[in-house]
Amino acid sequence: MILIDRAVLTYVSNHPGCARSEIRRNVAPDASTSTVWRALRRLVDAGKLEVVGEGRGTRYRVAGGEAVLAHLRKPVHLRSTARYRTEFARRYRPNESHYLTETDRERLAKASAPHIVQGQAVTGLTFARRVSEELVVDMAWASSRIEGNRYSLLETASLVDSGRAPPGKSLRDTATILNHEAAIRYVVKELAEIRIGWQWLRNVHAFLSYGLLQDPTLPGDLRRAPTTIGRSTYIPIDCRSELREELDVLLSRAARIDNPFEQSFFLLVHIPYLHPFAAFNERTSRIASIIPLLKAGLAPMSFFAIDELAYRRGLLGVYELNDVSLLRQAFVDGYIAAAERYRHPRPEAIDIKRVSVLYWRFARRAVRRCILEWRAFVPEPVREMMEDADIPLADRDEVLDFVEESFRTLTPGNAILYGVKPEALEGLEGLEFPEMTGR
Repeated sequence: MILIDRAVLTYVSNHPGCARSEIRRNVAPDASTSTVWRALRRLVDAGKLEVVGEGRGTRYRVAGGEAVLAHLRKPVHLRSTARYRTEFARRYRPNESHYLTETDRERLAKASAPHIVQGQAVTGLTFARRVSEELVVDMAWASSRIEGNRYSLLETASLVDSGRAPPGKSLRDTATILNHEAAIRYVVKELAEIRIGWQWLRNVHAFLSYGLLQDPTLPGDLRRAPTTIGRSTYIPIDCRSELREELDVLLSRAARIDNPFEQSFFLLVHIPYLHPFAAFNERTSRIASIIPLLKAGLAPMSFFAIDELAYRRGLLGVYELNDVSLLRQAFVDGYIAAAERYRHPRPEAIDIKRVSVLYWRFARRAVRRCILEWRAFVPEPVREMMEDADIPLADRDEVLDFVEESFRTLTPGNAILYGVKPEALEGLEGLEFPEMTGR
């Protein structure tokens, strides 16, 4: 921003409702009227200022994120008390209202382009499982860090992998990491069954708050007493029946949002604003925000690269002004910065078959004979081998299937597993290796 723009913006933020002549007189008395006008026009076009009134009654005030920043520059004791406003969630019309602009949604979609593996799009549950290990560490660390946790990323990875805390770490910090891990793994495991509603939300909260609340009956339950927000003038609902009614409104609207990015951001805004739980509402909203994205096969919002200060300011803007501008920018920037981490998911984990471990040596010998002696998979000689090897009758059909599968998946690259050279595979019945032709 050029110097005159910055000076104008600062003046207007401190003098809301000022006129153009007043701005010129106090900001740039030596500049021409057209110079000040162009600066005002640039700031209005950029969404940093808004115009009130017309003609001689035209006045200017800061808009959007700039308005939130101007509000937050006031000491907390000088800011007016803000109470819960039912119309904030109720005026939102799913798929008609939008917190994220069309440009925002396009940028987010581009950052989380389809994940292609061997010509196939990886979506939904399959994708979630394949990024789960990275997501667990990234998000457990990032979400906990926002709460002041002192674990480093490497220490978080070590705790998740081994279950052992590094020396010198507090029990609370360790529990916070492990609770995040449990909540994220729950989401991934149950992703196909999860629907936007109270049951899944309370389950996420129960995992996140386990062992961290003095009253052990509070995890997964609506709060039973009034609450306040630290470093904010916002006061949430204090009536439990009203709290449940507003929660139903929130979740009903969230469930009807089609765009996964908009749905994710809506949850990130309204769960902490309603503050349905006695504690850990913000971290619950962060875990909730990944569900729509994972269900759509999109990179999750891991908060790995989010600007923590911008995120905190954004939440204050929601709490005290019902303004999502700063939080939206933090969300979009943070998502785009970290989405690349999930563009290339690791191969999907498989369930290891019992026979592949217990009878690997036998299968290796059997496949080798299929290659060198019989030049094909022939069941009867393999059955004779199993009898000679005293393989239990109960296992023989499964072992035979394992040997056949191993034979059918032979390649020049894995021939070494069976003690043969790639050339030995040429001409095998039912198998072709194009890369070996023309030699």
